[in-house]
Amino acid sequence: MPRILILYGTTDGHTAKIAEALAKTLREEGAEVSVVEAGGRASVPRPEDYEGVIVAASVHLSAYQRPVRRWVTSHATALNGRTSAFLSVCLGVLEHRAETDRELAAIIAQFLGRTGWRPTLAHTVAGALPYSRYNWPKRWVMRRIASKAGVDTDWRRDYEYTDWEDLKALGREFLGLVTPR
Repeated sequence: MPRILILYGTTDGHTAKIAEALAKTLREEGAEVSVVEAGGRASVPRPEDYEGVIVAASVHLSAYQRPVRRWVTSHATALNGRTSAFLSVCLGVLEHRAETDRELAAIIAQFLGRTGWRPTLAHTVAGALPYSRYNWPKRWVMRRIASKAGVDTDWRRDYEYTDWEDLKALGREFLGLVTPR
């Protein structure tokens, strides 16, 4: 039974939901999974204690959460020595425009370049628009981004855009690459 770590960073809570859904899939496939929020109250996990590591983080202002960046930077050598995956959560994938795709690829490349990490897999999934969690300025900004992406702008309700079946497929693909000790 391979041991898998899912380390995540979240701003509004949806990436945590994604991490838990991914963990559920991996557990159903027979893996032992630890899910830990970067910068959270749990003790800092070591990649060396796992056969595989998945890092999930969401894009905000063209960057990922600082605790995720710090953890990956400090553990890049260990991450590069085992099967690992980076899961980027971003609403921009919903735009389906070449320019936006290039911007997202550049954000991921910059993150990986600055941290020194070379994940086995890198994958992007759409996140959510939890308007009810936003303060007025953020709601306004997110509504403009949503409009540009051609998605829901009614701030009186929340929306999820994650393709859960795609996420399950990613989990199975990742587990197939992990070599148990």
